[in-house]
Amino acid sequence: MDEESAKAETRADLRFRQVADQWSLPLMALDRDLRFVYANHAYMETTNTDWATLKHQFIFDVFPDVPERRDPVEAKFRRVFAGEQTRLDAQPYELKMPDGSISTRVWQTIQDPLCDETGRVTHMIQRAEDITAQMELKRQNEFMESELAHRIRNMFAVIMATSRISGAVAEDTKTFIHDFNDRLASMSRVYTKLTENDWRGLDLRQGMQDELDAVTRRSRHRYTLEGKSVILTVKASKDAAMIIHELAANARKYGAFRYPNGHVTVKWEVADQVLTAVWTESGVGAVPEPERKGFGTMLFDMFPKMTVDREFRPGGVQVTIRVPLLKSPIDPPVS
Repeated sequence: MDEESAKAETRADLRFRQVADQWSLPLMALDRDLRFVYANHAYMETTNTDWATLKHQFIFDVFPDVPERRDPVEAKFRRVFAGEQTRLDAQPYELKMPDGSISTRVWQTIQDPLCDETGRVTHMIQRAEDITAQMELKRQNEFMESELAHRIRNMFAVIMATSRISGAVAEDTKTFIHDFNDRLASMSRVYTKLTENDWRGLDLRQGMQDELDAVTRRSRHRYTLEGKSVILTVKASKDAAMIIHELAANARKYGAFRYPNGHVTVKWEVADQVLTAVWTESGVGAVPEPERKGFGTMLFDMFPKMTVDREFRPGGVQVTIRVPLLKSPIDPPVS
């Protein structure tokens, strides 16, 4: 190479470095031995390195990896020197941070051959994009899709069970349609509330008030709620809504809400992670014990960890429910 050609090459190399150093995306170059000959500022910033660390170093000495991940990456690098452009999609890299911790980043890269004037590939140029945030968003979206599918399956299972039991206890088709629609409306209310609360569970008082308002048409003088705030899990929120709805619906058909002076008092407390709730109706008169199982009784049977005591007293029924509580208001993730 004559002196003028060498100067031209030097000027071209300088222009390349000046342009590449302004790029916001990481870019680096390796020689045929896979040693660093160049890295722009974005590359060194992203990898938390400097040129003194990278200069003429074998790339896998700087960024060691397990063989099962390194081998296919090195193979793609080697193919570039045969004149082929290669890609690495969603490639994880473990980077050592200034505080000594290890951060796993995900890169998407393109490797291009760089040839000399004879056409021989002398270097590999890698353009990289950090897609860690996109991959995390994708993971979250996939989780949400899985979670949504799980919830839809559960919802349909509950609807089918509700339909089956409603049909078994209904006296006629008209009663079935009315009661079943009421139960679906109750499910809709609690699902709406859970969605508004980012699926983190509901306060027991709010759940009771929503169902009692729906049955009494917001006649809040017809009921009294006494108890401290209790945040339920998502599942417990749905279960509680079903139970409260059935108690309120029965009070409307047969008990306190059927009579002008009827009243419902609900008291609850938590001790040793056990919730005890007492539903007491008054102003009714003598209440005979039902002759056959209704929806509410069958519903209680669906919760093996819950104990239910019913007392049919003069003045109205009293129902005492005891159920263990989970410590977290967030249900465990779907497996």
